[in-house]
Amino acid sequence: MVGARGIHTVLKAQSAGGAIELRHPRWADFEDWAALRRESTDYLRPWEPDVSTAGLHRPAYRARLSRLKKLVQQDRAYPFYIFREGTLVGACNITHIDRGTAQSAKLGYWIGERFTGRGFARAAVKASTTFCFERLGLHRVEAAVQTDNAASIKVLKAAGFTFEGVARGMLKIDGAWRDHDIYARLSGD
Repeated sequence: MVGARGIHTVLKAQSAGGAIELRHPRWADFEDWAALRRESTDYLRPWEPDVSTAGLHRPAYRARLSRLKKLVQQDRAYPFYIFREGTLVGACNITHIDRGTAQSAKLGYWIGERFTGRGFARAAVKASTTFCFERLGLHRVEAAVQTDNAASIKVLKAAGFTFEGVARGMLKIDGAWRDHDIYARLSGD
């Protein structure tokens, strides 16, 4: 089963800012993760559904890790933290894996504010997409991005994703339902 092996998966990639490593979250990452999320709260608020500091405590993180471990074991999701020389810079998550007729997954990512513009997101998206196709055997990876998020659209296009349409009112972000552009990449692209 892919999921059982995936608990210890490590991906490596090269970015404009240097080599990065993607690996699953661990308990030892709590302090760095909480600090990066706290310092990037205002930066991430326009793009993410629930950007608050409410869940940045040890009990919530422990529950999160437990839930993520089960999802990996069930081959339903693969969360990755992104590191540059041992420093946490963001995350890239493969979720909503469908092993039915679709053979697909959704991809989401974020980079801490002080680490933007160095190519970390682009490298992480490419590495995660390759993992989906080559290791998980999926056919399609989809990502949703707000229609006005030019930086994220650029990341997806650079990683070979193609615009497919607009999902109206897809997510409630910062108190309002927001439209999202849907981008996807197929294993044969």
